Amino acid sequence: MSDLPSWVDDPALHPVWERLRARLERNGLAPRGYVVLRPGTRTQRQALAALLGRPTVRDRQRVDLAELDARLRQRSGAGGLLEVVARVTGSPLVDRPASRAERDAAREAPLALALELVRQPWSADWVAGLRRTGLLTSRPDAEQVVRDAATVLGALPARGAARHTQSRVELGARLMGDAHALDRDTLVHHVVLRGLAAAAGVPVPTSARERENLWAGVGVAPDLVSRTCLVLGLRFEGDGPLARRLVEAAGAGDPVHLSAWDLRRAEGVQPLVDAPVLVCENPRVLEAVAERRSEGWVVVCTAGEPNLVVDEVLGLLAAAGGDLRYHGDFDWPGLALAERAVGRHGVRPWMMGVADYLAGVAVGGPQLVGTPVDPSWDPELGATMRHHGHAVHEETVLPRLLDAMGHGR
Repeated sequence: MSDLPSWVDDPALHPVWERLRARLERNGLAPRGYVVLRPGTRTQRQALAALLGRPTVRDRQRVDLAELDARLRQRSGAGGLLEVVARVTGSPLVDRPASRAERDAAREAPLALALELVRQPWSADWVAGLRRTGLLTSRPDAEQVVRDAATVLGALPARGAARHTQSRVELGARLMGDAHALDRDTLVHHVVLRGLAAAAGVPVPTSARERENLWAGVGVAPDLVSRTCLVLGLRFEGDGPLARRLVEAAGAGDPVHLSAWDLRRAEGVQPLVDAPVLVCENPRVLEAVAERRSEGWVVVCTAGEPNLVVDEVLGLLAAAGGDLRYHGDFDWPGLALAERAVGRHGVRPWMMGVADYLAGVAVGGPQLVGTPVDPSWDPELGATMRHHGHAVHEETVLPRLLDAMGHGR
């Protein structure tokens, strides 16, 4: 049995105690102010009257918490209002304002640490984004994540000032002792990426390519060997290992996969641009050129959307003044790829006009799907493709393409 007085432990007072508990917890456990109670039955009114020490109470009764606290201290034998409410409701009360303040302080602590560790003009935008997303909220490791991110951001060069490419793997291993610390699914990676975006003044990237481009701006790639650029007939100046390998492959007519590792080792060496460069979308095209042994051409294959290694190779060729000619699929994604290649590297669409499309389109060919594109190099091409409704894939026009290469067109 309870050792509380019956006028305190009356079951009819259960709603009263729950209401008082909620108010005290909102008050920061201070018995002050008033609570309006509305006992709904005669039994509840009688129980409330006994609690307050009054003959009767109304249907709407205002209760002074300080007075009730004093009465309980004097007469309950269990302490004041806080102690009684805790006992009759079965658990200690929670100081909700204090808990909220503690949570706020815990949430702000890693953000304040970020501002302290990374003192850059863009730091406030970075931290504001972290606050909005709640990436660090309620994480016991939040401050360590911030310290790791600050270490990475502090070790990276300014955007565009990287002297060579390094991998995220080696960066993580060198700075944090963990080769996978900057894998794209880690929180540190997301926090650093937001810092890079803030530093560059761009939105936080949402696509894999945007993320890679942001890292590439500070000379970092996911790794240096898994992404490659397929080339044929490409030669580099000098007599270094890469130059010798490319010369031998070109002489044998063999395709070569260049990696970021290769390009880093050959940093500063320029490609030779004494032949036109066919930039194709599909590997089968490069393979067919190799089989035909078409002389006097260099071929670079993007394999669809070009990765960062392909971009670097094309950038080197463009900077050296190469004659870059682009050929791809006559479908909407293919035209979009061509437009991006024009914008990034100044390539010249080659055999990609209305006449070339009409020469390859066939009844019963693959249907055009996706968002239509009106190419900048031939205003009539998009309309003609919409009219026919069929795609022309690069592989299906190989004979015409190879003949044109043979004639040096």
